[in-house]
Amino acid sequence: MTTELKTKESILPVLYNALHEEYGQEREGIHVSDLIYCPRKTAFQKLKPLPLTNLQLNFFTSGKAIHSALQSLVKKYPERFEIEKEVHLGDISAHVDIYDKENNVPIEAKSARMKSIDAPKKHNLAQLESYMSILGSDRGIILYQLLLHFDDKPFVEFEHTMTKEQRLIKINKLHTDADLLKKGIEEKDPSIVRHIAYDKDYNWLCKSCAFSKECETMRTKERAADMERGV
Repeated sequence: MTTELKTKESILPVLYNALHEEYGQEREGIHVSDLIYCPRKTAFQKLKPLPLTNLQLNFFTSGKAIHSALQSLVKKYPERFEIEKEVHLGDISAHVDIYDKENNVPIEAKSARMKSIDAPKKHNLAQLESYMSILGSDRGIILYQLLLHFDDKPFVEFEHTMTKEQRLIKINKLHTDADLLKKGIEEKDPSIVRHIAYDKDYNWLCKSCAFSKECETMRTKERAADMERGV
């Protein structure tokens, strides 16, 4: 008979403690991912750090496992590819999953709990565009591994291109968001920082945000102030 182990010999508490210690620490500085999702949430998190939930850890570690597996294969070609390439835009930092040195092409490896995918997810594309802009790349690639696809083609590759003008627009947006984020943290006021509550491509994140009620209160005050100004 097989039963679920719930005794003191269980390894799960040990694993959860280790995961929280390994991945639950707040990152120093500003990372691209702090800006492309919800900068206001980043400000809240830096001012009021919360431990990672087990759900967050599940998503994080499963994605990291796939990254590590793909990167270990690419390491066989060090003359062409660089793993976890660190790039900077002022005090904004980023790590590109796989960088094609020969062709100046950033490659982002993603996992998706889907059977099929017709186009890159908006936040994945925003991340790739940030890397392309920092690197001055005309081309970028997003590689998806579809976790619910059980046939013989679980990998899907999307190529994305950007003009010099588009990259400049993205660079300016990154600088603007980073400046507002730094100001919000320094003044301990997340309301200064951009939110994504009215953006249909991102506001699904609000449902699981630990700071959603505080942010909603801020937005209510912002709307009232706008009405007074006749905006």
